[in-house]
Amino acid sequence: MYRAESADLPTYFSEFQAQFGRGADLLRVAKLDGRIVAAYALTSAVAPRGYFGLNWLAVLPDLRRQGIGRWVAGHAMGVAESKSGSGLVVNHDEPLEFLHKLGFRADVNYSWRLEFLPE
Repeated sequence: MYRAESADLPTYFSEFQAQFGRGADLLRVAKLDGRIVAAYALTSAVAPRGYFGLNWLAVLPDLRRQGIGRWVAGHAMGVAESKSGSGLVVNHDEPLEFLHKLGFRADVNYSWRLEFLPE
């Protein structure tokens, strides 16, 4: 995973950033053979609850269903947790099945929430 700026994103990912990335201050990309194949954007935690916002996560269509999305989501979780986040929230429900498999649950304040377990 690499840090990135919006200008670094290929068209496929820049469309996600334009639509869902407002407010995101952490942008990461995954590369395979030098090509960006997946990316995500996070919004830093806001007190008092300390949840990071997962603005969007995307994998190139031809590389889906190979575990890349799960791996990238795991990286996003690790970044949020390493910065003392309480968990992740998502304010949309696409793709719903993917969010469920990652452990996100419906929440009254957000569309979906994943709470990190304290050590």
